[in-house]
Amino acid sequence: MRGLVRFRISYQQVLIALLCGTYVVGRGFAQTPAANPARPTVTNPATLPPVGYLQFEQGYLGSLESPITASQYGLNFVAKTAVHPRVMFELQLQPWAESRAVGDTTSSGGFGDVLLGAQTVLYLPPSGPADTSKTAQPHGAAITRPTVSLAYLGRVHAGTTPDIERGSFANSVLVMVCGDEGQLHYDSNYLFNEQTEDENSPVARTEVTLRRAQFAQTLSVNHPLIGDRLQWTAELYHFTQPLVHSTAAGEYVSRANLVDTLFALTYSLRPNLVLDGGFSHGFTSTSTQWQSFAGFTYLLPHRLWPGHD
Repeated sequence: MRGLVRFRISYQQVLIALLCGTYVVGRGFAQTPAANPARPTVTNPATLPPVGYLQFEQGYLGSLESPITASQYGLNFVAKTAVHPRVMFELQLQPWAESRAVGDTTSSGGFGDVLLGAQTVLYLPPSGPADTSKTAQPHGAAITRPTVSLAYLGRVHAGTTPDIERGSFANSVLVMVCGDEGQLHYDSNYLFNEQTEDENSPVARTEVTLRRAQFAQTLSVNHPLIGDRLQWTAELYHFTQPLVHSTAAGEYVSRANLVDTLFALTYSLRPNLVLDGGFSHGFTSTSTQWQSFAGFTYLLPHRLWPGHD
C-alpha cells in the first residue's frame, strides 16, 4: 500500500513537471522574437532583426547558363545582429561552390567573397518598430509610411570561384525602402557598387585593375497564401554589367544589362525559423537563365547580452 502511494505521488510529480515544462517551453516560443529574413530575394529589407539577437541565413543556390559559368552549385551564409534599433552589423560569405565554366566539360570547387557591412535606419515611421519582419502583415493592416535605411558592404577577402551574372564587388552602398499596403508587403533596393577586375595591359606590360561602377534596382512583394505562415514572393531586379562583354553563347555585347524575375514561397515553421524555396529566370542574353534556391533563416532564441525584448 505504501509503495502504491509512493508510486502515485511520483506519477503526479512527473505529470506536474511535464505540464510545467510544456508551459515554460510554450512561453519561450511565444516570447521568441520573429526572424526578419532577407533571403530568398536579392532585395534586402530596410528593417532590422530584433536588437541583441543573432540571426543566421543559410541556403543552397544553383544556376544554369550564365555568361561566365555554364553551371554553378553552392552554399551561402549570412550572419546578422542589431546592436541598436537603428544599427545592424552583418557578415556574408559563400563557403563552397562547384562551378563549370562556359565551354568546359569538367567542374572545379572553390569559395566566394567574404563581405562585412553595416546598416542604419534613416527614417523609422512612428507607426512601426525597427524590427518589423519582412513578411506580409495580418489581414486588415493599414497602409504605413515606408522605412528607409542605408547600408554598406565591403569585400574583406576575395574568393576563388567564378561569379554568376551579377558579378562581385569591392564596395557596395544600398538604399533600402520597405512598407505595407494592406496585406501586401514591399521591399525595394537601389545599389551603387564598385566592381573590379584584373587584366594584363599591353601598354604597361603588367597587370592592371579595372574599376567600374555598377547600378541596380530591385523590387519584391509578398502576400499571405494560406494563412499568415505561408507566403508567396515575387521579385523583379535589374543590374548593369560593366565587366560582362559576351553572352553565355559567346556572342559579343558592348553594353550588358540583366533583368531577372524571381518567385518563391516562405513558411514560418516558428516565429524565429523561416523556410524558403523557389527559382528565378533571366530575360536578357547576359542574364543567368535559371536559378534555383532553398534555405532557411534562424534567429537564436536567446539574447547575446542582457536586455529587454
